[in-house]
Amino acid sequence: MHIENSIPVFLEFWESHEQPTLDDLESYLTEHAKIYEKYFPIHCPRTEERLSAALRKYEGKIGDIRSISASLPDVIQETDEKYEQVFGLGLELSFKLMVGTFGSNAFVTRDNRREIYFAVEKLSAERDHLKVITAHEIGHVTHFALASRAGIDWSTVDWGHGLTTLFTEGAATYLSKRIVPGLQEPVYLSFDDEGEPWVKCYEENKAEVKRRFLEDASGEWDMVKEKEWFRLSGGSYFGYNRIGYILGLDYVEQLVGRIGEDAALTYWHGNDVKADIVEWLKQ
Repeated sequence: MHIENSIPVFLEFWESHEQPTLDDLESYLTEHAKIYEKYFPIHCPRTEERLSAALRKYEGKIGDIRSISASLPDVIQETDEKYEQVFGLGLELSFKLMVGTFGSNAFVTRDNRREIYFAVEKLSAERDHLKVITAHEIGHVTHFALASRAGIDWSTVDWGHGLTTLFTEGAATYLSKRIVPGLQEPVYLSFDDEGEPWVKCYEENKAEVKRRFLEDASGEWDMVKEKEWFRLSGGSYFGYNRIGYILGLDYVEQLVGRIGEDAALTYWHGNDVKADIVEWLKQ
């Protein structure tokens, strides 16, 4: 395991300016382009509007950013060791800790399924919350590794479809509950203490959420639908973004109950997981 913490680089930049300007931030991002090469533009658009908004938000997050810089490496070490104890996959992960511009909070890189980024300005500084989001991201890698070990042909996976995203996000959330047990259910979905209304909305509207997702999944999947169900910029249907995460967790938990954990986590090997989700959505 390797952890590269570039948060102090940002803090040095921030503290060297009495009131950083947009030009200052642009210069910083350009000077340290290597840190952000996999962040922009896929996980956050680098626009003047975005950077200007980030400058306004940083001041209220600097305390959390300092705290996370100190605590997150230990949380990662602890969580990685717990995964190794449970699954024994020897993943040899690489972690990149950075301060972004309020886009994605964390992601596994597309070209290296062993590399995980955390954009810490979007994270809660509470240790349990950091454990959960770390377990979620390592959960993605574990899910992929288990499928590889089972012999999956990755060329058969339709990565661009929301049904696949539903399965992968549901599996990562399920695994975060497995590795960091005992917390309130909403924490596993919102990574903070603000998720209770979000989960309540899903529970009260579950049939309609399933119907609406099935409707979207039955047509051509596009970025508008991806954002609505799985991105922080969504939420026009039910008033809460990323509600697809809750739907995905619901699907994976019932799949585990139906066929067992090992079979559920490797279900996309030798089975039509998209068709199975569709049948579940119809129930």
